[in-house]
Amino acid sequence: MIKVILADDEPLALTLLQHMIDWKRFGLTLCGCAKNGDELYQMIFEQNPEIVITDIRMPGRSGLEIIAKTLEAGLPTRFIIISSHTSFEYARKAIQLGAEDFLPKPVSRAELVKTLNIVLEKLKAPESQEESCRKLIQTAKGYIESNFEKHLTLESVASQVYVSASYLSTLFKKETGVNFSEYLTNVRMENAKRLLREAQYTIAQVAEMVGYKDVKHFSSVFQKYYQVSPSQYRK
Repeated sequence: MIKVILADDEPLALTLLQHMIDWKRFGLTLCGCAKNGDELYQMIFEQNPEIVITDIRMPGRSGLEIIAKTLEAGLPTRFIIISSHTSFEYARKAIQLGAEDFLPKPVSRAELVKTLNIVLEKLKAPESQEESCRKLIQTAKGYIESNFEKHLTLESVASQVYVSASYLSTLFKKETGVNFSEYLTNVRMENAKRLLREAQYTIAQVAEMVGYKDVKHFSSVFQKYYQVSPSQYRK
């Protein structure tokens, strides 16, 4: 039997979820109900369920952290997210981290059945772990590309995707072929070229706009990358 865990901090919503589906008819066994994020996290690592149906925002451990840590641990758990309108952005991030789908509250039986059938089909012909890893790396890359001008570290980006720095480092190299710092530098240099083509910015301004406080260091990196200095490139 395929194991399912339900989680919601609203007792009535949790009870409705329990009785909404004839679990045995779907070949499922309901092996736990969690009332907060900490309970859910513990249950996942004790029960190793194939499916988790959970509210995305509950007291205790973050739902996003639970999804990412489950992926990091290599568990095959698939998440169906339940979300109110106010949690939409949170749910979108969960999808980026590998959640299967999100259902708006109040959850309708028809929508839950439809989503369960899709997940069950995937479990019969499993989507590879690599696909979930690719989603996580795409989220990390998107964050870098939107924030390259800031002081980014492996640790700060890892915290944005709710995994450890060591896991992100290994995964980044595997999925992109370059390490984190190389990717960040490449993003900054590509944007530096774009900005240098705009005459209104000084080289010092361009350096700062792509995350370098020291213009000499910026020029040195640019020279190494493109075999020309920023001022020569601009000409």
